[in-house]
Amino acid sequence: DLDSYKEYRDYDNSDVHGIVYLTYNPNFNDLSYEVYLEGLSYLDGDDVEIIQIHLGIPGENGPTVLSLCNEKKGKGHCREGPGLSVEGILTEKDLKGPLKGSSLDELLELIEYGETYVYVQSRDHPEGEIRGQIHPD
Repeated sequence: DLDSYKEYRDYDNSDVHGIVYLTYNPNFNDLSYEVYLEGLSYLDGDDVEIIQIHLGIPGENGPTVLSLCNEKKGKGHCREGPGLSVEGILTEKDLKGPLKGSSLDELLELIEYGETYVYVQSRDHPEGEIRGQIHPD
């Protein structure tokens, strides 16, 4: 789950929350994702601009390793409708930062150890709107 209080910054909006579903397909060696966000309004300037996976444990900010969307760089739309923010499929070539050139297996291992989180940035809160640790089921 994503909650505003998990992004380490001064702004707190407990009305904003979301959930991310990640599914690894070993047959195609890809990672599909669906991101659902609530509490953000197009009219209030809260349009989502960036959704990323970062390295980091709770209480620690870390580098980006996957970009699910980045409207600032013209890489996908971060809002595809009410509720559903974005969905897609990523492969090893999409890894960046300290995982660039690595395998999805390395990312999955970091997820298993609780060392990754999803970060959401909006126009209204460029320092970060919400974040949440990724927990495998």
